[in-house]
Order: sequence, then structure tokens, then C-alpha cells
Amino acid sequence: MGCACNQRGKQQFEVAMDAGRGRVAFTSGSRPTATTVAQRYTGSAVRIKGSDELVHHTEQYEVAKDAGKGAVVFAHSDLDQALAHSATVDGSVVRERESGEIMQPVPAANLTKADQAGETPA
Repeated sequence: MGCACNQRGKQQFEVAMDAGRGRVAFTSGSRPTATTVAQRYTGSAVRIKGSDELVHHTEQYEVAKDAGKGAVVFAHSDLDQALAHSATVDGSVVRERESGEIMQPVPAANLTKADQAGETPA
């Protein structure tokens, strides 16, 4: 296999155990390869090397920065665990991965989805 000297500065992806919080099991310059490897490790996640940003996970709930508009920094299948972690990240929300429904903080009942997303109607 050839030298990787020319790949300095190239974005790397890590497969980390425990939904991205545990030890790194694999590192690759290819996001699809890292995602494929992560499928072999139950509860693992793919993150950008040197960052807490998750780019792939299989958990049900995720914690996202900046009121849900920022990077996903935590994922877990237990809502209580996700809520506990969101308390440690200022301005974060807990949302359901598939639907994107915000679980915490609970959006006001009179807000439209556009209001929740911070958009102004045209």
C-alpha cells in the first residue's frame, strides 16, 4: 500500500463506540467506508475526526446544537439519556431521528413548523 503523505488536511471520519462517545474503532478518509464499518459495531457512530459532530448513527434520539439547526453531538436510544446529555450543551434540543420532532424543549402549541424552524412566511 502506498504512502498517505499527500492526504494531509483531508477530512477523516472515525467510527466511535458508544454512540460516538467511546473508543475509536476505525478511521478512514471515506465517509461511505466508515459508515459501512460502523454497521458492524452495534451502538457505534461515525464522526468527523477532531470534532464532536456525528455524521451517521442508528440511535432513536439525537441532541443537536443551536436549537436543532447545528451539528448532532449526541445520539442514544433512551430518551432520558438524550435529555440528560442535552442539559450539558447550551442551546441544544433533543429530537427524534426519523421524524425530526423536537422532544425537548417542548415547542409552544401555537407555533407553526415554520415558526419552530425560525423561518418567516413569504
